[in-house]
Formats: sequence, C-alpha cells, structure tokens
Amino acid sequence: MLKRVITGLMFLPIIIACTYYGGWSFFIFVTALAFFSLNEFYSLMNRKGYSPSYLIGFLVTLFFMWFTTYTVRHPHWEPYATGILTTAIIVTFAGGIFLRKAQDSTINASITLLGILYVGWMFSYLTLIREMNPPGALFWKSHGAYLFFLIISIWACDTSAYLVGTYFGKVKLSPYISPKKTVEGAAAGLVIGIVAASIFGKLIGMSMMHVVILGSIIGIVGQISDLVESLIKRDAGVKDSSSIIPGHGGILDRMDSFILTAPIMYYYISWFVP
Repeated sequence: MLKRVITGLMFLPIIIACTYYGGWSFFIFVTALAFFSLNEFYSLMNRKGYSPSYLIGFLVTLFFMWFTTYTVRHPHWEPYATGILTTAIIVTFAGGIFLRKAQDSTINASITLLGILYVGWMFSYLTLIREMNPPGALFWKSHGAYLFFLIISIWACDTSAYLVGTYFGKVKLSPYISPKKTVEGAAAGLVIGIVAASIFGKLIGMSMMHVVILGSIIGIVGQISDLVESLIKRDAGVKDSSSIIPGHGGILDRMDSFILTAPIMYYYISWFVP
C-alpha cells in the first residue's frame, strides 16, 4: 500500500502539469501512455499465442494522436474521423501481406486492429476532452477543466472502491473476472465519485444536474471499463498488464477506467452541456 501511494505521488506533478499546460507536453504525455498501454495489450495477446503487428499498431496510434491534436485546432476536420478509422482498417489488414505468414493472419490482423481501437482511438478522446471548456471556468479556462473533472472523479471512485472493498467488502462483484472486487466497494466508489465530481464541478462552474449525471456515468462506466481490462488479463492468465509501475502494475492497469469512460463523457458534453 505504501509503495502504491509513493509511486502515485511521484507521478502526480507530471500529470497535473501536462494536463494544465497542454500543448506539446500533453501530446507527448498522452502518446507515451498510449504506446505503453498498446505494448502491454499486445504483450498480453502474445501470451495467448497471437502475433499482432506492433509496428502498424504504433504507427496508426501515433497518427490518431496527431490527428486529434490537429482536429482540436481545426474543428472542421472532426467529421473526417470515420475516414481515419477506415484507413486504419485498410492499413492493418493490408499490412498482413508483408508479414509473410499466412497462419493466423486473420486473427493477428484483427487483434492488431483491436489494440489500435481499444487503446489508440479511445485514448485520443483525452485530447478532445482536454480542449473543452466549461462556460463558468474562469481560472481553468483553456487549462483542461473537464479532463481534471474526469481524472478526479475516476481517482476518487477507484480509490474508495479499493479501500472499502479491501476492508469492508463481503459480496463479490464478479469473482470469475476479478475476485477482489466487491459490491460494497463498487457502491462506495460510485457514491464517492459523485461527491468528488460535485465538489470539483462546483469549482469550475458546472450545473449540478450535469455534475451528478456525469459523476454517475463516470462511476458506473469507469468500473465497467476496469472489469473489461480485468477480463482481458484473466483471459491471458496474468494479474497485471506489466510491472512497470511499482505497486500499481502496468500503464494499462492505471488507464483502464478511462478507456470506455472518456468517449462517453466527450459525447455527453458535446451533445447535452451548453
């Protein structure tokens, strides 16, 4: 537990600085997270006996990150996102021709594409959220207010779910996927996540209705996203995606709650928050 806390405190200033100042520092930071996470995902697939193309995965993911950053500066580019996805599919399957390995080529290409979408495409929404600004966020204007909202809500949810589940949890949430997760921990995570979202949402001028709705979405979808990554690890027969972060496991383990949550939050804000 102590190692977990110390490691978290070491990374906290980097996360805050890159998110607050944005620009190239944020681009490099998020792209690095995506690369490490994609590498861990493909490594899990290697344990299953598959051979995804790391090169294609990294190149397409880098392009996703660059395209998203460019889209932020030129919003009229966003409708072309479907074209980028189509290109990713073409490149992934066409790339199999040059691998000179017919056996399992369809599976390997599919897993390569899955990694690109699960990590590269989903992580790109962090950049889009970073550039959105609540109308009442004077101090946070252009400094990632909504992304801080997402980070704080997920951290509060994950931490409270872990602590309550560890010390007070009785009923297993999904024992065949993640034996240590409990219903009590999940409930506590949802409640504390909404409380944290309400406090920070008030600071950045969000309406309480949207704060509660978004806090609930983050609390529920974030835990589902966590379970999805746990299912992938369980299928690969490992506890952590890697051991790169002492006390925490891998980068993918730390980012799992964001993967499904970020896109949903982005579209909720785009469609429903004035």
